Amino acid sequence: MKGIKLTTQLVVLFTLVTIFTSLIFAFALERVFNDFRVEQNHEQLEAYYKELLEDDAHVESEHNGYIIHENGSLQTYNMHLIGEHYTAIDVINELKVWPGDFKEKQIDGETYYFKVYREQGRLLIVFTGETYLQSIGSSFNMLIRFGFIALVLLGNGIILIWSRLTVERVTRLKCQVLNLSRSNYRETIDISGSDEITELARSIEKMRQEIAAGERIKQEMLQNISHDFKTPIAVIQSYAEAIADGISEPNEADVIIKQADVLNQKVRQLLELSKLEYLKDQKEFEPVRIKEVILNIVNNQKYRTDIDFQVELDDSIYYGIRENFYNAFNNIVDNALRYAKTKIVIRLKNKRLTFFNDGEPISQKFIDQMFRPYEKGEQGQFGLGMSIVQKTMAHFNLTLGVRNTDDGVLFTIAPL
Repeated sequence: MKGIKLTTQLVVLFTLVTIFTSLIFAFALERVFNDFRVEQNHEQLEAYYKELLEDDAHVESEHNGYIIHENGSLQTYNMHLIGEHYTAIDVINELKVWPGDFKEKQIDGETYYFKVYREQGRLLIVFTGETYLQSIGSSFNMLIRFGFIALVLLGNGIILIWSRLTVERVTRLKCQVLNLSRSNYRETIDISGSDEITELARSIEKMRQEIAAGERIKQEMLQNISHDFKTPIAVIQSYAEAIADGISEPNEADVIIKQADVLNQKVRQLLELSKLEYLKDQKEFEPVRIKEVILNIVNNQKYRTDIDFQVELDDSIYYGIRENFYNAFNNIVDNALRYAKTKIVIRLKNKRLTFFNDGEPISQKFIDQMFRPYEKGEQGQFGLGMSIVQKTMAHFNLTLGVRNTDDGVLFTIAPL
């Protein structure tokens, strides 16, 4: 079926379903109609019988006949309806002793119906065969055939029109999708209607917007990388040339070393951000005692600053990779050290980890954007640290939030 056009598939499927259901419907309707025709045959025979009783004159009928035996005389009409099976005398001899006034008799697979009226010296017998049933059945069969053909043709016509319109919409959507890369994801996807194709178009449009946003972030990222690398490279180059020309003292090579460290830090952050894209396999995750990671970070930082560290940690465990937890939490602490006035408070209780610093509040605009790559605050540097934290927490099924408090800023990490 995959190699057949959608329109052809729909037409073939509708035709098969229509034929199958029509056959079942025709069979069931035939059974019901047979009973109806037999009843109608009885009624038309009864009507003919009453006409004869009301008028002894000859009453013509295509499907009925009669035998009148009165005072030795015999009168018949339409005896050919019972053909060679009966003669008028046979009918009289059998029915004059019949206790009822109606008889149904089958001969050679055909059914005959007889209605009897007895009066002193007079016997009236009306009869009919299956010609009435056959005439009605012929009309019914023609009606069924015509209805079936009309249903198939009309249904296939409707399906064909609908499928063409549907396929045209799918084809148009396909062309728009193929054109996305050519237009650099700037052209919007046409969304009209309320069916599944519209939902698909809406999903593609959402994807287009996300890709376009990603492209914009990439452009901004490249610009920021160029800018942030340009400054230390220019400083290194100028000092190196000055030393080489004898203009500067050799001990000023410390500036070159410092700028090289800055570049090295930027490269490490880029590599770390890139590696986070490969943290997909949860089989590599292990239980990590967060208390040990935090204490390691604090011990490495507390002698490099006058900021007071206050730590309250329980034995909560996160599942992930220890090295990534270390880098992410260290980035939060580095960020706090840039803003804190006197203290940094780190608490861990029931798997809820918080980092507080008593620095100035963060503007709401920056809170909404601070986890984007290369986003910088008022005193920010390269802008990768918070993005690394956010991606790391997302990979390990942890939430990351930040909010201003009355006396500082609070970062919160907790399981989903």
